[in-house]
Order: sequence, then structure tokens, then C-alpha cells
Amino acid sequence: MSETSSVEVDADRERDRGSSDPFTLDSRKIDALRQRSQRLTARLQQTQREMESSCVTGKELSATRCPNIVNPPTQRLLLEAMPRPNHAPSVPSDSRQAINMPGPIPVSIAMSLPYHLALPSYPVAMQMPSQQALPHMQNLSNSSKQLMTKKKSKRVLQNEVNALQEMVKLLSHVSPNVNAYAAQLIRQNEVLSQLEWSQTRVAAVPQQAAIHRLVPQQRVEGRQRLESEVSNTSSNSNLAQQQTKQGRRQRNRKKSEGSANNPTQSLKSELQAMRSYINKIVQHHVGTDCQLPQELIFEGNFSDLEAHAQRLAAAGYGRIVEEEIRVNRKNNRQAFITMSTDREGLERDGIVLLPVARRYAFEGDKVRAFVLNPGAQCSSKPADPYPGGITGGKTSLSIDDEELSDETESQDSETDTDNVVVISSDNCPKAFVIAITKQTELRQIVGTISFTNPITLCDDQLFYKFRPYDLRVPMVYVPKEACAAHIQIKQNGEVSGLLYLAHILETDCNGHCIAELVQPVGVVGNLEDELKAILFHNGLRDIKPFEKRFNDMYSQPPLPISKDDLRQRKDMRKTCIFTIDPMTARDLDDAVSIEKLGDNKYEVGVHISDVSYYLLEDNELDNIVKKRSTSIYLANEVIHMLPQPLCMRCSLLPGIDKFAFSVFWKMNSEGTILGKPEFCRTIINSCSQFAYEHAQKIIDNPYENFTMNDFPTILNGFQPDDIKERVLWLHRIASSMRKSRFDNGSLTINNAKLRFVLDPISGEPLSFEVEKQREANHLIEEFMLLANQAVARFIHDSFPDISVLRNHPPPLTKSLKSLREKLGALGFELDYSSSKALQESMVRLCKDAPNPVAMNACLSQLLMKPMARASYFCSEGKTEPSDFWHYALSIPIYTHFTSPIRRYPDIMVHRLLAAALKYCTPPCRTADDLHVLTKLANERKYNAKLAGDDSSNLFFKRYVRNKQAIYMRAVVIEIFQHMMNVVTLESGHVISINYKMQKVLVDTHNAPNYITIAERNLKQTPRKLQLLSLVHVCLVIWDNKLTGFITMGDQQIHAPKEQPSGSSSSRKIRLKQQQVQQNNQQHRQNVQQQRIFAMRQSSL
Repeated sequence: MSETSSVEVDADRERDRGSSDPFTLDSRKIDALRQRSQRLTARLQQTQREMESSCVTGKELSATRCPNIVNPPTQRLLLEAMPRPNHAPSVPSDSRQAINMPGPIPVSIAMSLPYHLALPSYPVAMQMPSQQALPHMQNLSNSSKQLMTKKKSKRVLQNEVNALQEMVKLLSHVSPNVNAYAAQLIRQNEVLSQLEWSQTRVAAVPQQAAIHRLVPQQRVEGRQRLESEVSNTSSNSNLAQQQTKQGRRQRNRKKSEGSANNPTQSLKSELQAMRSYINKIVQHHVGTDCQLPQELIFEGNFSDLEAHAQRLAAAGYGRIVEEEIRVNRKNNRQAFITMSTDREGLERDGIVLLPVARRYAFEGDKVRAFVLNPGAQCSSKPADPYPGGITGGKTSLSIDDEELSDETESQDSETDTDNVVVISSDNCPKAFVIAITKQTELRQIVGTISFTNPITLCDDQLFYKFRPYDLRVPMVYVPKEACAAHIQIKQNGEVSGLLYLAHILETDCNGHCIAELVQPVGVVGNLEDELKAILFHNGLRDIKPFEKRFNDMYSQPPLPISKDDLRQRKDMRKTCIFTIDPMTARDLDDAVSIEKLGDNKYEVGVHISDVSYYLLEDNELDNIVKKRSTSIYLANEVIHMLPQPLCMRCSLLPGIDKFAFSVFWKMNSEGTILGKPEFCRTIINSCSQFAYEHAQKIIDNPYENFTMNDFPTILNGFQPDDIKERVLWLHRIASSMRKSRFDNGSLTINNAKLRFVLDPISGEPLSFEVEKQREANHLIEEFMLLANQAVARFIHDSFPDISVLRNHPPPLTKSLKSLREKLGALGFELDYSSSKALQESMVRLCKDAPNPVAMNACLSQLLMKPMARASYFCSEGKTEPSDFWHYALSIPIYTHFTSPIRRYPDIMVHRLLAAALKYCTPPCRTADDLHVLTKLANERKYNAKLAGDDSSNLFFKRYVRNKQAIYMRAVVIEIFQHMMNVVTLESGHVISINYKMQKVLVDTHNAPNYITIAERNLKQTPRKLQLLSLVHVCLVIWDNKLTGFITMGDQQIHAPKEQPSGSSSSRKIRLKQQQVQQNNQQHRQNVQQQRIFAMRQSSL
């Protein structure tokens, strides 16, 4: 700014104060005004120099954070001189100087100024000095310098500050660029940022709106149109998405920075989020048309939640409950509160949609909560927080900042609660937690940590991020100082991608989970360490190898059969008994036999290894085994419940005398049981170890003459025809029994189970196959079910208070109702009135479907969710038939008897059976002991199942990584606003498809009913995807996760190159840089393609 222009401004101010004629000012006043202008200019220069050092870094930071950047030319001359007022002194136009503007300018800030001068509406490119001061600012008079060095009063200083503020405000009217740059300098300076710059608060606005408000309507001819000034009519939907994403990123950035530096402010934000959430869900409950009474609007503190909940309950909006809270296993933002234990009822669980709204309760905590009444929304104008849009269309395999985020945010103080109140597709009643009444024991969790790039939380303490395996737990933070001992023992380069066991200590006021490291588990990527982490994650950390002394107890050959043994047992060693198991089975629990007694009369025997004979109740080994409770079947190994020598001692291997517990039935070829079953201890000697494949070969070829070369070794003088004949008898009877079982209401839901072929050296998966269930599998299944049912009835009749039984409750009726409605919308009818009706519906739907395999895969996944888990229980106090009923098998009583080598409850059942047959005294354990043991058995069995599934998923991920990418067919099972779930037909995996990551364009306007996808080049007609739609997907490993991409036609997905462990941050930086470089070109391409796609879709 020239000296003359300063005089003009001050002269205008004097005129506004009432000066009658500016041309009559004497020379003294003019000199004083000039002197004042020089002083103000000097102070402006000094302030600018102080801010220049931070300005350079601020430009780079702003350019990185802001996706839309205004980039004016580095040198831009004034397009048109600003006209001077008539009374101003004349100054030659060449005295004005073009001033360089430093680098790119961030998003424009609209400064709300109270002063409005009558400046011309011309776009003047004012540019601030970059490195050196203006020449005329260096020539201050000595008198001016002396005045500046004198001590000034507060009043004088305040006048100077006001004058400087006024000058900046006047400059901000010159152009949007100057306005933006001034706002940036103010924000970066601690002193200036504290000043009041206007009567209304200075706030950032979306760039598009700021440009349209500040840029004059008339453009100077020849001015190049900036990309940021493109009219919003070109792509309204895309612009809205960009603004929403930009605003969300700014909120998250402010949240993380603010919570680190000001815990009080963060706690205040948490309270604001709680207030907003409660008021939103209550308003949504009563309807947006209705106005809430003032007393029902929550404006209090956390301590006021109880009183507010009481007011809401008194108003009839809901009720207060105390129940355990369950956190969504795949989304820790959602939690559920059980409202009814009646599985056949229609009352839905309460849902809490923010971590702060559940007071950061953990899974299993008992909470006091307020739950709104279900189904009371009365709004005629329901809110639509997810209007849908067109997303996807990635030019390369990449994802944006949200998917690249390391952290699952736990603090949601600035979360848009408009978007969370309708997340639940089942419309569960919304709820909030008043207080946590009972906390679970602080759990130990497994996760990954890198001792690099610590972050600051409260009190300026540094923490390392610890990412848990359990998705129900948010990001965990470990103090840096507590990690010193762990870092010291690590070698160079071993500080990234580490697996650790951690102990959660507390959750602070901001929702951060603070933990300490307990012990190292291994390194990410190491197969053995990953499997160990799976065991730790699923609560199986205490599973350790048996001591040598326990192995030595059974390492010697067994004693020969004695006369006392023969008195206690039935000798079946000369009977044709054989086993049928999977090809790789080593623990042979069960064997079968059948003998023809006459015309259409057979004696069928099921022989189970007598483990209880060797494992005596309540001895040292038994107390260890009862805690293990089950064998753990991983993809590459079995962790046995019993010591390995004892497993071999009990396994019904061929050619060796073995002790067994046997059940015999007399029945005809139709499977009709003739009389009561017989139970006894036996001595058997299996003649052969058949696999399912061998038995199936006989069933498929009943008239073929088999030889010894077709089967495994057959001992004890039996021939292939002896085995063949008996397998065919058993098959015919089992087929009749299976048909009768389903006629009586039995239900079966089979999910795919993978078997891997592993490299013998590296252990890496080379291939996989899905285990098939054929007639040979069904043959063994039917007789095992029959034996379990017979033993259950027998032991309960003998010991009605201490029997160990197994119950399967009915499924959740409310979930089945929701599924029926979804299928009904597609023209499919699902009857769930009984297990029989549900099974018949499944068979009918698969038979009538165009693709029965896809329909079966979809229904199997969808029906597994509402199904309850079967559980062991002690019969004490159980009197109702529903307490014993097994829903899936549709039988009145059931237990587990047939697998004692791998299940401890089976051993307890064997002891009860032996006592009922007077082989021994009744078990010593009381009903209370059995309640504890059955509860432990349920937990262990479930944890072992999860560990097995996790290990299978781990090997599948490694298989995909080794192949880089694999292509499969899949069927859609769920559609949401931002993603959908599909199940692959070849492997049975449920894959989440994130729309934003897709190379195809995805239109979500009609989600969750359906979405529409199209190729970016529109080579093929857009496709409508809904429930049961078939799609082709490409599976790759992205950020160590199994990720799916929809493919159309010959579209290929190129898998990303794997980065070394611990390089996640650098990979994200590189991806961000690539996105910034490609932003402009990709934006224009996407706008054009989305407009074409929208027009094409609207014409369908």
C-alpha cells in the first residue's frame, strides 16, 4: 500500500466525522495524518515479518489438508487501477507497485466486516510482500522512530490496534485472495487470533460459497476462471459430497488436536455430543413435526442424566432398565441392550449409537439405561440423513482418508448425530446409558503396536497407538514411558508391526482407552505368531502343552485284557466293527457295527471310546482337562484337550483291543426301532479305518466287486464284501432315519468349511477346497444323533438333577420376521412358524431359484444370525419341556456322548452313564459344580470355534496374498448406505464391499432396497443389485484386510504391492500425495461420468 492511499483513507474518515470541506485542511493536519499513516504502516510491516516464518509452513500444511486450493498466479499485475476520490491528492499511477503473493493460498475465509466503504467492485489482485519490505516503508523519519520507541499508554496502544484492524478490514474488501490470506495470517498468529475482528464471529465457510459471495458478478475480460470457482450447477451431488467430506475431515482434525491440548474443552464437547444425541433421538421418536417441551430437552450435565431419564419415562416416552450391554462385533460405535429374554417375542433390543452415549461401557458391563418405546415415530416429514449419491469410480485401487485412518474413533464429540440415529436397519428403539452399574473385569486384549510416531493426548503425555484385534474395543493408547522396557529388548528395526498382549487400565473422560503392555506375542506376518495371537485373542491364552509327566503316564503300551476286564465288559472283538472318519482324522472316537438278525431285522451298534475309564474324576489331570474343556481345531493343527499319548490310547485304531462304551438298537431297514436301546461297556477291535470317501465309493457303486486294493487294510479275517454289505445296510437305514427326522421338523443350516493343502516346508496354503457333506457323512451323523438322544434320555431318567444335557433355544422371531419381509419384497415366501416350516421353506426356495447354490448360500448366512447357540446345562431345576427341547433337531432331549476325546462334557456324560449302569458310584460333583463346568464348557467351545474360524480366515488371507488377487462369484446378502455384504459361492466367505473404494460407479439413492452399478466408460448397461443378486468380485489383501471389489465384464483389479510391516504411515502419505496430484483430473472425469451415469440411470 502506498503512502498516498493511506492519506486517502484517513481523509475519508475525517470527512465522515463531520469535516465540512476536506480541501480546507491546513498543512499541519495533513502532515499529522501522513505521520500517523507511516507509523501504522511500520507496525503492519513488523507484524507481517513476525508471521512470515509460520506462513511458509502454514502454506504447505494448508495445501495438504485442503482438497480444493485457490492457486493464483505467482505474479499478477493490477488489472485496473482503483479510481480515487475527487478530493484525494493526485499521485501518478506508476507509484503503485505490484506486490508478490507468497505461494498457493488456502480456502478463502469470509470475514464478516462491520465497515463497508464505497469501494469500486473491481477484482483487484492485491498481493502481500513475501521476503522484503516495501521500499517506501524503509524511509521513516527520525521523529517517527523516536515516537515509536517511547513508552505508550494503553489508550494509545489500543488506538493503534484499532487502526491496524481497520486497515486490515479495508484491505480484505479488495479481493477474495487478500481476504483469504489475511484470515490465514490472523489464524497463525497467537496475538492476532485473540482479537475481535468483527461484530460477528469470523468463521470458515465452504470454499465454493465463499468464492461466490466474494467474487464480483462482473468479471474483467480475459481473467482466467479458477477451478474452484466452477458453478455448482455442474455437479450438485458431487459438490455436496466434497463439502461434506471436507467438513468431516476438518471436524476430525479439530477434534484430535483439541482433545490433546485442552481436556476440559474435550470433556465439554463430549457433553455437547451427549446432549445432541439425546435430543435428536427423542425428537426423532416423537416426530420432527412435534415440538418437545422445554423440560424434555436435555441441557444438563452427565450427573443430570438420571433425572432427565425419569422425566422422559414419566412422559411415557420409554423406560429405564438395568441390563448387560453388548457391543457390535464389527462396529464398536453400536451397542445393544437386551429388552426381553423371550426369543419368540417381537420386542427389539435397545440400540446405542454413540460410544459417549453408552458412557464408553465395554462388552458385558451392566448399565442403567433409558430406552425409548419402539415404533412411536409420528413424523410426517421423516428426516433423511442419508440422501444417497453416486460414489466409486476410482481410477486406481485407492481409498480416501477415512478408510486410511488408523484409528477407530472413540471420542465422538463432534459426530453428526443426524447420521447415526437411523443406522439400525431393524429400527431398534434408541437408548442412552445413564450410568455403568457394574464393570466387567478389565480385560486383556491382543493387538498390534509400533513403537514409532507417538501422539500427544491429555497433559502433553506421549502415547503409542495399540490397535486391538477385537473390533468391539476402540483404539487403545499405551503410554510411551511404559513401553521403554519393551523397546530396549528389541533389536534395530524390530519396533514396527509387533503383536502384544495388553491390559486395559481405564477409559479417560475423552473416551481414550489407556492400557499397559503385558507380554509380546510376536511379529505381524509371521504365521506362527499370528496363530498364537488368534489363541490369545479368543481367550485361549492359558492353553499350554502338558507337562512331561502327564505324557509319560500313557506312553507305555497298555496292559493286556484281563479276566476282570472281561467280566466288566462285553467282548466284541470278533464282530465286524469299523470306523468312518475324515481322511486326515487321527482321533477316532466312534465306530459302528451292524449284524443281520433275521428277515428285515438288524442289530446296529455305536461304539464310543471309553475315555472316562482312564481319566478318573477330580484327579490332577482331570482338573487340568476340565479347564481346557475342548480340543481346538486350527487350519493347520489340532490342540488336543487330552495329552497326546492318552489320545492314542483311547483312539479306536484298527487291529488293537480298545475299551468302549456301546449302544445297541434292534431295528428294521426303515429305521424303526424295535424295543429299547441297550447300553454296556465293551471291548472292541476295529477291522478297518475307513474314510468318508471310501464309504461314499461303496454307496455310489453298490454293485461293483471291490478288492483289498480299493480300501484301507482290512483286518480280523474280514473281506471287502463284508464291509461293503454292512455299509449299504447302514446307508439304507440312515437314509430312512434322516427322512423321518426332517419329516418330524429337523432343521439343518450348513455353512462352508474350508480345508487347506499346505506347503510341507513353509506351511503356506497352496490350495483349498470346501468340505462336502455327502451320504457317507449323513450315515455317521444319523447314528451319532441317535446315540446322543438315547443316552440323554437314559441318564436323565437315572439322575434328573445332575444330568449334563444340551439345549438349543428357538431363533429370534423378530429377526426372522424382518428377513421374511425382505424376501417377501422380492416375491419369495418364508414360513418360520416352526423348524419344520422353516426347513421346507429353505428347500422350496432353493429348488425354485434360478441359481439354487446362490440361494442356499444366501439363506444359510441370513438364517444363521437369528439362530441361538446350543449350550450345555445341568438339569437341576429344569422342569419345563422348553428347557430340554432342541430346536434344530426337533427332539425333546439331547446331549453329547460320542466325542469324549475332544469334548469334556462327553466325559461327564460317560461317568453318569457308567453310574446309571452300576459300573461305578455316582459322580462326586454337585449340581452347583456342574453348573460352573457347563458354563465353562460353553465358553470354551465357542472360543475354540472362533479360533478355528479365525485361523481358517488367516490361511485364506495368506492364500489370497500369495495369489495377489482371486476372482469369485458372490451373492448379495445385505445392502447398506455405504457398503454391502456378499457371500462368495466358492469359499463361503462374507465380504464387505465398500462403495467408495470401487472402480465401478455406485448409485446409492435407493439403498438399502437396491443400488445401481455401472462401468466408468459405460460399455455395459448399468446393473441393479439387490438381495440375492449375483456379482463377480475380486478379492485382494488391502492394508492387511481381505477386501472385495465388484467387477463388470473383463474389468481387472490389480492388487496393491505389499509394504513392509510398520510402513503404514508412509504408505498413507504417498497415497495422499498421489491423490492430491490426480485430484483435478479425476474430479473433472468423475463429474462427467457421473452426469452421464445419472442420465442413463434415470432413463431406465
